[in-house]
Amino acid sequence: MTASAIHKTLSNAFLAAAGACFIFGTGVTVVDVILRAVAGMNVPAAIELTSFSIGLGALVSIPVCYAKGTHVTARLLSELSPKLFARPLGLVGSLFSVVFAALLLWIVGSNALSKLGSPETTADLGLSMPLALSVVALALAAALVAALAGLFFTLNNQKDL
Repeated sequence: MTASAIHKTLSNAFLAAAGACFIFGTGVTVVDVILRAVAGMNVPAAIELTSFSIGLGALVSIPVCYAKGTHVTARLLSELSPKLFARPLGLVGSLFSVVFAALLLWIVGSNALSKLGSPETTADLGLSMPLALSVVALALAAALVAALAGLFFTLNNQKDL
């Protein structure tokens, strides 16, 4: 398998996981609203399920955005004079993406490490906090690797692989 095929497969896997998380969160909300209207019942832990699934969806989509350089940027100057501003602003954006991703990973990773072995659980679902934080830290580690790849692509005048 070529590097390009691996990159495309990883990107598609992350995007599919993000999409599944968003669909699940939306589904929980819709079912909860319907149950409340029709039967006067609710989905247990609906708010926590929706929050976790939408949040995880956002987290797993970050690596793809960083690697492809499709994160949100202000393109006012680069639209006025693309040849002059596009590359320098792309480099600054890629560099700040790396710094931001590293900072987030450090904050969440150190928090996850401090919680290892803790019996703490989430309020409604009873999920293990160390496990939940570890999943977030892994997603942020992937984001850091992708941000580094995005910086590499920018330095080499590539959009992505």
